[in-house]
Amino acid sequence: MAKQPDEDPLVSAAFDKDKHADLAEAVQQLSPEEAQFFLDKLERALKRRRLLLVGYLVAMLAWATGMLIAFGASVVADKDTFIAWVFVVPFGVVGVILYIFGRWADRVGGKLPAKKR
Repeated sequence: MAKQPDEDPLVSAAFDKDKHADLAEAVQQLSPEEAQFFLDKLERALKRRRLLLVGYLVAMLAWATGMLIAFGASVVADKDTFIAWVFVVPFGVVGVILYIFGRWADRVGGKLPAKKR
């Protein structure tokens, strides 16, 4: 899996199955506070990737549904009516869905929460 642009190298190594042994060795050398910090970063990266995957699936479902509706509208429309624009709408909906899920995933996978004192 490709490394995310703003991901920590250790976190991205957790997603590479060939580097699991090296990662386990590196985590064993961490202090408990550092290990908790790494765990928080890893959990946020997992949530971010899960949200992106769900966004892709929702967008794909919305596209398929929108195209079926567009085909139905083009069949029902009069022959003299310009209806080709209905085939563009599903792509706009996909763009909006991907944008919303991307922003949401960036917010979830963003900065660490402030330390408790």
